[in-house]
Amino acid sequence: IDRLLSEIQRSRLSERRTEPRHPFVRPVQIHLPHSPSLLAFSKDISTQGIGIICSATMAVGSLAILEVHSIQGDSVMLKSEVRWCDQYGKGWFIVGWKFIGIAARSMS
Repeated sequence: IDRLLSEIQRSRLSERRTEPRHPFVRPVQIHLPHSPSLLAFSKDISTQGIGIICSATMAVGSLAILEVHSIQGDSVMLKSEVRWCDQYGKGWFIVGWKFIGIAARSMS
C-alpha cells in the first residue's frame, strides 16, 4: 500500500495542468474518425480538458468526439484533441484531452 501511495504523491508532483482539476468518474465513448468507437472512463476534469483511462494508446494531436455520460440528461459531446498519453498499467493508458468545442457526433 505504501508503494501505491508514493506513486500517487509522485504523480501530483509532476502535474502538467495549470487549471484546477476535479475528480470525475463517468463512462466516456471516444468517437475517432475512421475507427470504431472506444469505451473508456474519465478520471478527472477541468474547464479546459479531461483525463480519460482507456485500453488503447492515442497519438498526440489526434482529434475525436468525446461522448461523456451525464446523469442529468443527454450525454455531452465534446470535440477534443489528445495532448498527452501515458502508460497507466499493463494494457491501460491515461490520455489527456483538451476541449476544442461542443460537437455533433460527426467529425466534420
